[in-house]
Amino acid sequence: MSRVLTTLLTPLTTRQRLDLLAHAYPRLFPRAELIRLLRAQFGHIDALDGWISRDGVRVRARTPKLIYHVCAGNLAVSAWTSLMHGLLLGARNVVKLPGDRDDSSARGEILRFIRGLPAPLRKLVETHRKLDVEILRRADAVVAFGSDATMASLRDQTRWDQKFIAHGHALSLLWISDPSLLTTLQARACSRDILTYDQLGCLSPQAIYVPRGADIVALGNKLAVALEAHWRTIKLKPARPLSIAARIVEARDVAHALGHRVWLSPQNHLGWMLIHDPDPTFQPSPLHGVIYLREIAESKLTAALASVAGRISTVGVAGGISSRLENVFLSLGVSRFCPAGHMQFPPLTWHHDGRSTLGDMVTWVDSERGA
Repeated sequence: MSRVLTTLLTPLTTRQRLDLLAHAYPRLFPRAELIRLLRAQFGHIDALDGWISRDGVRVRARTPKLIYHVCAGNLAVSAWTSLMHGLLLGARNVVKLPGDRDDSSARGEILRFIRGLPAPLRKLVETHRKLDVEILRRADAVVAFGSDATMASLRDQTRWDQKFIAHGHALSLLWISDPSLLTTLQARACSRDILTYDQLGCLSPQAIYVPRGADIVALGNKLAVALEAHWRTIKLKPARPLSIAARIVEARDVAHALGHRVWLSPQNHLGWMLIHDPDPTFQPSPLHGVIYLREIAESKLTAALASVAGRISTVGVAGGISSRLENVFLSLGVSRFCPAGHMQFPPLTWHHDGRSTLGDMVTWVDSERGA
Protein backbone atom coordinates (compact mmCIF):
# COMPACT_ATOMS: atom_id res chain seq x y z
CA MET A 1 0.00 0.00 0.00
CA SER A 2 1.39 3.40 -0.95
CA ARG A 3 2.40 5.93 1.71
CA VAL A 4 -0.19 8.39 0.32
CA LEU A 5 -3.04 5.88 0.62
CA THR A 6 -1.91 4.90 4.13
CA THR A 7 -1.98 8.56 5.15
CA LEU A 8 -5.48 9.00 3.78
CA LEU A 9 -6.76 5.99 5.71
CA THR A 10 -5.09 6.99 8.98
CA PRO A 11 -7.49 8.92 11.26
CA LEU A 12 -6.52 12.49 12.01
CA THR A 13 -5.13 13.24 15.44
CA THR A 14 -6.70 15.83 17.71
CA ARG A 15 -3.90 18.27 16.91
CA GLN A 16 -4.45 17.82 13.17
CA ARG A 17 -8.21 18.37 13.47
CA LEU A 18 -7.57 21.40 15.67
CA ASP A 19 -5.18 22.92 13.13
CA LEU A 20 -7.65 22.37 10.27
CA LEU A 21 -10.46 24.07 12.20
CA ALA A 22 -8.29 27.01 13.23
CA HIS A 23 -7.03 27.47 9.67
CA ALA A 24 -10.53 27.36 8.17
CA TYR A 25 -12.15 29.65 10.75
CA PRO A 26 -9.41 31.58 12.57
CA ARG A 27 -11.75 34.23 13.96
CA LEU A 28 -14.42 31.82 15.16
CA PHE A 29 -12.01 29.22 16.50
CA PRO A 30 -8.57 30.67 17.24
CA ARG A 31 -5.97 27.97 17.68
CA ALA A 32 -4.94 29.17 21.14
CA GLU A 33 -8.54 29.05 22.35
CA LEU A 34 -9.06 25.55 20.95
CA ILE A 35 -5.97 24.37 22.81
CA ARG A 36 -7.21 26.08 25.98
CA LEU A 37 -10.58 24.37 25.57
CA LEU A 38 -9.07 20.91 25.24
CA ARG A 39 -6.79 21.43 28.22
CA ALA A 40 -9.63 22.78 30.35
CA GLN A 41 -11.96 19.90 29.47
CA PHE A 42 -9.54 16.98 29.36
CA GLY A 43 -6.42 18.10 31.19
CA HIS A 44 -4.22 17.52 28.15
CA ILE A 45 -4.49 18.18 24.41
CA ASP A 46 -3.62 14.54 23.61
CA ALA A 47 -6.12 12.88 25.99
CA LEU A 48 -8.27 11.80 23.03
CA ASP A 49 -5.40 10.03 21.26
CA GLY A 50 -3.60 8.11 23.97
CA TRP A 51 -2.88 7.64 27.64
CA ILE A 52 -1.98 10.64 29.78
CA SER A 53 -0.92 10.76 33.40
CA ARG A 54 -3.20 12.39 35.96
CA ASP A 55 -2.62 12.14 39.71
CA GLY A 56 -0.45 9.08 39.19
CA VAL A 57 -3.07 7.26 37.14
CA ARG A 58 -3.03 6.64 33.40
CA VAL A 59 -6.26 7.88 31.80
CA ARG A 60 -7.61 8.48 28.33
CA ALA A 61 -10.87 9.82 26.93
CA ARG A 62 -13.11 7.66 24.79
CA THR A 63 -14.95 9.74 22.20
CA PRO A 64 -18.42 9.18 20.72
CA LYS A 65 -18.42 7.66 17.25
CA LEU A 66 -21.68 9.33 16.17
CA ILE A 67 -23.14 12.66 17.35
CA TYR A 68 -26.60 13.81 16.29
CA HIS A 69 -26.97 17.60 16.27
CA VAL A 70 -30.48 19.11 16.28
CA CYS A 71 -30.11 22.76 15.28
CA ALA A 72 -32.38 25.64 16.25
CA GLY A 73 -33.69 28.01 13.61
CA ASN A 74 -32.92 31.27 15.39
CA LEU A 75 -29.13 31.34 15.32
CA ALA A 76 -26.40 29.57 13.34
CA VAL A 77 -23.53 30.19 15.75
CA SER A 78 -24.78 27.59 18.25
CA ALA A 79 -24.72 24.96 15.49
CA TRP A 80 -21.23 26.03 14.41
CA THR A 81 -19.94 25.60 17.96
CA SER A 82 -21.67 22.25 18.40
CA LEU A 83 -20.13 21.01 15.16
CA MET A 84 -16.73 22.29 16.23
CA HIS A 85 -17.00 20.14 19.36
CA GLY A 86 -17.93 17.09 17.33
CA LEU A 87 -15.12 17.63 14.85
CA LEU A 88 -12.54 18.13 17.59
CA LEU A 89 -13.64 14.76 18.96
CA GLY A 90 -13.24 13.17 15.52
CA ALA A 91 -16.82 11.88 15.56
CA ARG A 92 -19.16 11.39 12.65
CA ASN A 93 -21.63 14.29 12.86
CA VAL A 94 -25.20 14.14 11.59
CA VAL A 95 -26.87 17.55 11.49
CA LYS A 96 -30.62 17.97 11.52
CA LEU A 97 -31.02 21.39 9.87
CA PRO A 98 -33.62 23.91 11.06
CA GLY A 99 -36.65 24.79 8.99
CA ASP A 100 -37.22 28.06 7.19
CA ARG A 101 -37.99 31.15 9.28
CA ASP A 102 -38.87 34.66 8.22
CA ASP A 103 -36.64 36.16 10.94
CA SER A 104 -33.51 34.05 10.52
CA SER A 105 -31.16 32.75 7.85
CA ALA A 106 -29.67 30.12 10.16
CA ARG A 107 -30.10 27.15 7.84
CA GLY A 108 -28.21 28.75 4.97
CA GLU A 109 -25.47 29.94 7.32
CA ILE A 110 -25.02 26.44 8.75
CA LEU A 111 -24.69 24.96 5.26
CA ARG A 112 -22.15 27.64 4.27
CA PHE A 113 -20.15 26.85 7.39
CA ILE A 114 -20.04 23.16 6.51
CA ARG A 115 -19.04 23.93 2.91
CA GLY A 116 -16.16 26.02 4.27
CA LEU A 117 -14.67 23.13 6.24
CA PRO A 118 -11.52 21.43 4.91
CA ALA A 119 -12.31 18.18 3.08
CA PRO A 120 -10.98 15.85 5.83
CA LEU A 121 -13.42 17.46 8.29
CA ARG A 122 -16.28 17.98 5.85
CA LYS A 123 -16.44 14.24 5.20
CA LEU A 124 -17.28 13.77 8.89
CA VAL A 125 -20.50 15.80 8.49
CA GLU A 126 -23.80 14.97 6.84
CA THR A 127 -26.98 17.03 6.89
CA HIS A 128 -30.66 16.08 7.01
CA ARG A 129 -33.73 18.23 6.50
CA LYS A 130 -35.97 16.03 8.64
CA LEU A 131 -35.49 14.36 11.98
CA ASP A 132 -34.25 10.80 11.53
CA VAL A 133 -35.38 8.94 14.64
CA GLU A 134 -33.39 5.83 13.74
CA ILE A 135 -30.11 7.75 13.59
CA LEU A 136 -31.11 9.78 16.64
CA ARG A 137 -31.49 6.59 18.69
CA ARG A 138 -28.31 5.06 17.28
CA ALA A 139 -26.13 8.08 18.11
CA ASP A 140 -23.73 7.94 21.03
CA ALA A 141 -24.52 11.55 21.88
CA VAL A 142 -27.35 13.95 21.01
CA VAL A 143 -26.84 17.72 21.20
CA ALA A 144 -30.04 19.70 20.73
CA PHE A 145 -31.06 23.36 20.62
CA GLY A 146 -34.60 24.66 20.62
CA SER A 147 -37.73 25.12 22.66
CA ASP A 148 -38.41 23.28 25.89
CA ALA A 149 -41.14 21.33 24.11
CA THR A 150 -38.66 20.20 21.47
CA MET A 151 -36.20 19.11 24.17
CA ALA A 152 -38.90 17.07 25.93
CA SER A 153 -39.95 15.41 22.68
CA LEU A 154 -36.37 14.48 21.80
CA ARG A 155 -35.69 13.19 25.29
CA ASP A 156 -38.64 10.83 24.92
CA GLN A 157 -37.09 9.41 21.73
CA THR A 158 -33.59 8.76 23.06
CA ARG A 159 -32.17 5.68 24.76
CA TRP A 160 -31.58 5.73 28.49
CA ASP A 161 -27.82 5.29 28.01
CA GLN A 162 -27.32 8.03 25.43
CA LYS A 163 -25.57 11.26 26.28
CA PHE A 164 -28.29 13.88 25.79
CA ILE A 165 -27.15 17.51 25.95
CA ALA A 166 -30.18 19.77 25.70
CA HIS A 167 -30.16 23.54 25.35
CA GLY A 168 -33.72 24.74 25.77
CA HIS A 169 -35.19 28.21 26.23
CA ALA A 170 -32.88 30.79 27.83
CA LEU A 171 -32.48 34.56 27.92
CA SER A 172 -30.06 37.18 29.19
CA LEU A 173 -30.09 40.57 30.92
CA LEU A 174 -28.02 43.73 31.22
CA TRP A 175 -27.30 45.35 34.60
CA ILE A 176 -26.14 49.01 34.75
CA SER A 177 -24.91 49.61 38.27
CA ASP A 178 -24.74 53.42 38.20
CA PRO A 179 -26.45 54.99 35.18
CA SER A 180 -25.11 58.44 36.05
CA LEU A 181 -21.56 57.15 35.51
CA LEU A 182 -22.28 55.24 32.30
CA THR A 183 -19.67 56.26 29.74
CA THR A 184 -20.21 56.58 26.02
CA LEU A 185 -17.98 53.53 25.55
CA GLN A 186 -20.12 51.48 27.97
CA ALA A 187 -23.32 52.62 26.25
CA ARG A 188 -21.89 51.45 22.93
CA ALA A 189 -20.97 48.14 24.57
CA CYS A 190 -24.57 47.70 25.73
CA SER A 191 -25.86 48.46 22.23
CA ARG A 192 -23.51 45.84 20.77
CA ASP A 193 -24.93 43.23 23.15
CA ILE A 194 -28.49 44.17 22.20
CA LEU A 195 -28.16 44.34 18.42
CA THR A 196 -25.72 41.50 17.68
CA TYR A 197 -27.54 38.60 15.99
CA ASP A 198 -30.68 40.77 15.94
CA GLN A 199 -31.30 39.83 19.61
CA LEU A 200 -32.28 36.27 18.65
CA GLY A 201 -29.90 34.22 20.79
CA CYS A 202 -29.93 33.06 24.40
CA LEU A 203 -27.07 35.50 25.09
CA SER A 204 -29.12 38.46 23.81
CA PRO A 205 -30.38 40.73 26.60
CA GLN A 206 -34.12 41.27 26.67
CA ALA A 207 -34.11 43.87 29.45
CA ILE A 208 -31.80 46.41 31.04
CA TYR A 209 -32.11 46.65 34.82
CA VAL A 210 -30.91 49.67 36.80
CA PRO A 211 -31.17 50.64 40.48
CA ARG A 212 -34.14 52.75 41.52
CA GLY A 213 -33.67 56.52 41.48
CA ALA A 214 -31.78 56.64 38.18
CA ASP A 215 -32.28 59.53 35.78
CA ILE A 216 -34.16 57.46 33.22
CA VAL A 217 -34.47 60.20 30.62
CA ALA A 218 -30.74 60.94 30.62
CA LEU A 219 -29.89 57.24 30.53
CA GLY A 220 -32.40 56.55 27.77
CA ASN A 221 -31.05 59.39 25.66
CA LYS A 222 -27.50 58.09 26.02
CA LEU A 223 -28.47 54.52 25.14
CA ALA A 224 -30.58 55.69 22.19
CA VAL A 225 -27.61 57.53 20.69
CA ALA A 226 -25.45 54.40 21.14
CA LEU A 227 -28.07 52.10 19.62
CA GLU A 228 -28.44 54.28 16.55
CA ALA A 229 -24.67 54.57 16.15
CA HIS A 230 -24.22 50.82 16.37
CA TRP A 231 -27.10 50.13 13.99
CA ARG A 232 -25.37 52.26 11.37
CA THR A 233 -22.23 50.11 11.63
CA ILE A 234 -24.11 46.88 10.81
CA LYS A 235 -23.32 46.20 7.16
CA LEU A 236 -25.88 43.48 6.58
CA LYS A 237 -29.03 44.78 8.24
CA PRO A 238 -31.47 42.12 9.49
CA ALA A 239 -34.68 41.77 7.52
CA ARG A 240 -37.94 43.28 8.71
CA PRO A 241 -40.67 41.34 6.89
CA LEU A 242 -44.26 42.18 7.66
CA SER A 243 -44.62 39.65 10.50
CA ILE A 244 -41.59 41.03 12.35
CA ALA A 245 -42.44 44.66 11.66
CA ALA A 246 -45.91 44.04 13.06
CA ARG A 247 -44.50 42.72 16.36
CA ILE A 248 -42.18 45.68 16.71
CA VAL A 249 -44.91 48.22 15.94
CA GLU A 250 -47.28 46.48 18.34
CA ALA A 251 -44.72 46.81 21.16
CA ARG A 252 -44.33 50.50 20.36
CA ASP A 253 -48.08 51.13 20.24
CA VAL A 254 -48.75 49.27 23.50
CA ALA A 255 -46.00 51.24 25.23
CA HIS A 256 -47.42 54.53 23.98
CA ALA A 257 -50.94 53.51 25.06
CA LEU A 258 -49.66 52.76 28.58
CA GLY A 259 -47.86 56.09 28.75
CA HIS A 260 -44.36 54.59 28.79
CA ARG A 261 -41.38 56.50 27.51
CA VAL A 262 -40.20 55.21 24.13
CA TRP A 263 -36.99 56.03 22.27
CA LEU A 264 -37.07 55.46 18.50
CA SER A 265 -34.59 55.85 15.70
CA PRO A 266 -34.43 59.40 14.33
CA GLN A 267 -34.42 57.76 10.89
CA ASN A 268 -37.74 55.99 11.62
CA HIS A 269 -36.37 52.54 10.80
CA LEU A 270 -37.26 49.46 12.87
CA GLY A 271 -33.72 48.45 13.76
CA TRP A 272 -34.03 49.16 17.47
CA MET A 273 -36.41 50.51 20.11
CA LEU A 274 -35.88 51.33 23.79
CA ILE A 275 -38.90 51.27 26.12
CA HIS A 276 -38.97 52.37 29.76
CA ASP A 277 -41.46 50.20 31.64
CA PRO A 278 -41.92 51.34 35.26
CA ASP A 279 -43.01 47.83 36.23
CA PRO A 280 -39.81 45.91 37.12
CA THR A 281 -41.43 42.52 36.54
CA PHE A 282 -39.74 40.78 33.63
CA GLN A 283 -41.75 40.46 30.44
CA PRO A 284 -40.25 38.95 27.28
CA SER A 285 -39.22 41.26 24.49
CA PRO A 286 -40.49 40.77 20.92
CA LEU A 287 -36.72 40.78 20.11
CA HIS A 288 -35.34 42.28 16.89
CA GLY A 289 -33.80 45.23 18.73
CA VAL A 290 -36.65 45.93 21.17
CA ILE A 291 -35.19 46.31 24.68
CA TYR A 292 -36.95 47.20 27.94
CA LEU A 293 -35.43 49.49 30.55
CA ARG A 294 -36.56 48.67 34.10
CA GLU A 295 -35.74 50.17 37.50
CA ILE A 296 -35.59 47.93 40.54
CA ALA A 297 -34.51 47.78 44.16
CA GLU A 298 -32.11 44.90 44.84
CA SER A 299 -34.55 43.49 47.40
CA LYS A 300 -37.22 43.17 44.70
CA LEU A 301 -35.10 41.50 42.04
CA THR A 302 -35.90 37.91 43.00
CA ALA A 303 -39.64 38.51 42.74
CA ALA A 304 -39.31 40.51 39.50
CA LEU A 305 -37.39 37.69 37.81
CA ALA A 306 -39.26 34.76 39.36
CA SER A 307 -40.93 33.84 36.06
CA VAL A 308 -37.54 33.25 34.39
CA ALA A 309 -35.61 31.74 37.30
CA GLY A 310 -33.44 28.95 35.96
CA ARG A 311 -33.66 30.38 32.44
CA ILE A 312 -31.22 33.29 32.73
CA SER A 313 -28.04 32.48 30.87
CA THR A 314 -25.90 35.61 31.12
CA VAL A 315 -25.88 38.91 32.98
CA GLY A 316 -23.86 41.58 31.22
CA VAL A 317 -22.57 44.17 33.68
CA ALA A 318 -21.85 47.84 32.94
CA GLY A 319 -20.01 49.24 35.95
CA GLY A 320 -19.74 46.92 38.92
CA ILE A 321 -21.84 44.42 40.78
CA SER A 322 -21.96 43.88 44.53
CA SER A 323 -21.43 40.42 45.99
CA ARG A 324 -24.92 40.61 47.46
CA LEU A 325 -26.51 41.30 44.07
CA GLU A 326 -24.33 38.66 42.44
CA ASN A 327 -25.65 36.14 44.97
CA VAL A 328 -29.22 37.14 44.11
CA PHE A 329 -28.54 36.42 40.44
CA LEU A 330 -26.85 33.15 41.35
CA SER A 331 -29.93 32.09 43.30
CA LEU A 332 -31.93 32.70 40.11
CA GLY A 333 -29.75 30.23 38.21
CA VAL A 334 -27.52 32.64 36.27
CA SER A 335 -24.58 30.70 34.81
CA ARG A 336 -22.41 33.51 33.44
CA PHE A 337 -21.43 37.11 34.26
CA CYS A 338 -19.42 39.24 31.85
CA PRO A 339 -18.66 42.88 31.09
CA ALA A 340 -21.15 44.68 28.86
CA GLY A 341 -20.12 44.31 25.24
CA HIS A 342 -18.97 40.70 25.69
CA MET A 343 -22.32 38.97 26.12
CA GLN A 344 -22.50 37.63 22.58
CA PHE A 345 -18.84 36.60 22.40
CA PRO A 346 -18.07 34.10 25.17
CA PRO A 347 -14.72 32.29 25.18
CA LEU A 348 -14.74 28.78 23.77
CA THR A 349 -14.18 27.51 27.32
CA TRP A 350 -17.44 28.93 28.71
CA HIS A 351 -19.89 26.55 30.34
CA HIS A 352 -22.95 26.77 28.10
CA ASP A 353 -25.99 26.51 30.37
CA GLY A 354 -23.53 25.72 33.14
CA ARG A 355 -22.27 22.56 31.43
CA SER A 356 -18.91 21.40 30.09
CA THR A 357 -20.47 20.38 26.78
CA LEU A 358 -17.33 19.00 25.16
CA GLY A 359 -16.32 17.11 28.29
CA ASP A 360 -19.84 15.76 28.77
CA MET A 361 -19.61 13.87 25.47
CA VAL A 362 -16.67 11.66 26.37
CA THR A 363 -16.21 8.76 28.77
CA TRP A 364 -13.00 8.03 30.60
CA VAL A 365 -10.85 4.93 30.83
CA ASP A 366 -8.53 4.51 33.86
CA SER A 367 -5.46 2.31 34.03
CA GLU A 368 -3.97 1.80 37.48
CA ARG A 369 -0.91 -0.07 36.21
CA GLY A 370 1.23 3.00 36.82
CA ALA A 371 1.83 6.20 34.89
